[in-house]
Amino acid sequence: MSPRTSSSSSSSSSSATSSILSQQKLYRRSHPNEAIPNPAFLLTSKFLDVVCCSTPLFPSLCPFNDHESLSSSTAAAALRGVSGGANGGSVELNGGAGGGWRSYLPEEWVHFPTGQLSHSFGNFYQDGNLEEDLTFDEFYRDWQQKLLQQQAKLKEEELHKQKEQLSSKWSNLFTPTIATTVDNDSVLTQTSHLLSAYYTFAFQTNNTTLSTLTHPSTLVVLVVLVLLFRTMKKIFLPKFSSIGEQLGKVTHGAGWSENNQDRIQKFGEYVYRLLYHSAVSIYGVRYFHDKAWWKGGGSGSGGGGGGGTMHLWIGHPNQVVHPGMAWYYLLQCAYNVDALFSLCELSFEIEYINPFTYSSALDFLEREQVVNERQRKEQVYKLMASSAGEGARRRHRQSVLWTPLFRIVWSTNIRGDFREMMAHHIVTNALIFFSSYYRLTRVGSMVFLVHDLSDVPVDMSKLANFVKWKITTICCFVGMVVMWMITRLYIFPFVICRAVIVESYEYLVWKDGASLDPAMYNAYYLFFYALLGALVLLHLTWFLILLRIGWTLVSTGERHDYTEHKSGEKQKNN
Repeated sequence: MSPRTSSSSSSSSSSATSSILSQQKLYRRSHPNEAIPNPAFLLTSKFLDVVCCSTPLFPSLCPFNDHESLSSSTAAAALRGVSGGANGGSVELNGGAGGGWRSYLPEEWVHFPTGQLSHSFGNFYQDGNLEEDLTFDEFYRDWQQKLLQQQAKLKEEELHKQKEQLSSKWSNLFTPTIATTVDNDSVLTQTSHLLSAYYTFAFQTNNTTLSTLTHPSTLVVLVVLVLLFRTMKKIFLPKFSSIGEQLGKVTHGAGWSENNQDRIQKFGEYVYRLLYHSAVSIYGVRYFHDKAWWKGGGSGSGGGGGGGTMHLWIGHPNQVVHPGMAWYYLLQCAYNVDALFSLCELSFEIEYINPFTYSSALDFLEREQVVNERQRKEQVYKLMASSAGEGARRRHRQSVLWTPLFRIVWSTNIRGDFREMMAHHIVTNALIFFSSYYRLTRVGSMVFLVHDLSDVPVDMSKLANFVKWKITTICCFVGMVVMWMITRLYIFPFVICRAVIVESYEYLVWKDGASLDPAMYNAYYLFFYALLGALVLLHLTWFLILLRIGWTLVSTGERHDYTEHKSGEKQKNN
């Protein structure tokens, strides 16, 4: 569900309930340490609400919805509790346990939240403060109405012209032509209407469902973009690899390509990455250069000067999301999802197992009375490999997952920094989807851009190293280290992360006009902190790898890419 659509139920709630919820939120703002539960309770409550209320598994355990089902007596009691709290009395923030699974908890555990999904995105804002995303159905209805009005106006104008011409001396000469013009030019076909509406909705309309990646229609677009990226890679990667092979032959001789097929394949991959990162960086710099949150504003943060990172939060959650931002997010998400799939394809291989051979091996082990599970699996594999011949034994590699029908093994082309890259892709995709859902696209766009800018020299240095151009490799390496320090070791932790840690609570919760309930901030801030902190640690880890590459280059003169090979590269006719 889009976070904006959840506001519809709250806007239709009774005035008494709305007043209670508003006063509860105000009380929690003024008593943050007293009235807000810990994040573990809120996240656990969120999970149970989703399982019980949004799935058919346990519908009887779903708590009632405060916004719709709160009785007048309960509302009055809760309202008296809030008023009493202002005078020093005790405050009952929940207005009852809420029923469902919460009825099984002790009363003192259920101070907040209550009601169906009561701490989901929409209900953490004052009533009416959260606008809905514009869906295509809503847009198309308005579009058709405007189109019908335009057609009616055009027909009226044409009929008026016809009447004027009929009253003239030469009206009989022009009447047929005018009628044909009305039929052919004024009445558009339904298909052209629909295509034009899709184009206007996608590329000329602000705050549509395309700005929320978790919306079902947006997920369909995302899947199409991922498939498009994968298709483009299948088409262009072999062509880029052939360019690398030709460069290698020119530089190192005809025999070089025979011993460096892995390097040639990776050359094509990094040409593709260089083109993508260069294109998206150019677009990002051009699109965001005049945005307020990228402008300096004193103290590197949110001071005066008309800019600063305070603009990451001002206007949240109803910040305008232009089509340029929505498609920027969509393309970046599609690329990162595809990168995660590609890393898995590069790192793992699936080997299918003959089930008949497996059964024979089990019968043999039962006769030999092998009971240790680990020993049993090893013996089964040895028996199956021996029955498959010498080739299977040569292909013996460590298993990641073993089943009677197939096993997943590590590939010979696995990256040296596989763990770091896998963690990076998982963290990045989590940040992309959650930042889109919670309307934090401005922060996400800054994270995207600093990563893309630093990836360009990374790709260039890898390309130069793959073909072993020494001077070019050194120049690209120096540029990569400098860019990495500026973007990932300064801007990311000391500008972006600082804004998240220092400014977000101030502008989202406490400042005048802020509508975020502190309970929501308390529920999710540790999650976002952990993801951003993980990226900082990964950046530091890769920077240490870069320093190791530089030290090897200075001390030995050899150029080893430790991100591709943990122990360095084998030098093959280079």
